[in-house]
Amino acid sequence: MKPFNIEITSISEGPEELTYQLPINAKIIKQVPGKDRPDYFIAELEKPIVWVNKSNKENVEVSHLILCTKKKSQQITKNMKDVIVAIAYVLHDSVLIESTLNFKKCKYIAVGKTNALKKWGLF
Repeated sequence: MKPFNIEITSISEGPEELTYQLPINAKIIKQVPGKDRPDYFIAELEKPIVWVNKSNKENVEVSHLILCTKKKSQQITKNMKDVIVAIAYVLHDSVLIESTLNFKKCKYIAVGKTNALKKWGLF
């Protein structure tokens, strides 16, 4: 899979602080299977986002996301438009090199809408 750029344009379910950080630009760098489906995607963020982890009362910078479609009729591709995705934060860098997604190293956080970007040269 060739990497491609995306933009998360809106959040319909998720923490309030995430909506303040929109739009979120990222690069899809890898597809990785999970135990339940083969089509999870790792996205490298253009700039880190802040997660307010309320369970341990600390702010955490997140540099990578896990995305998957919420609707079976949609796919994450370099031509996608207005695709509804589930968003998880990558909490451990080992996720980036493992061959199967380990859900214990991620935190499901939101549902959002994303588009592929044709040109975006910040990476």
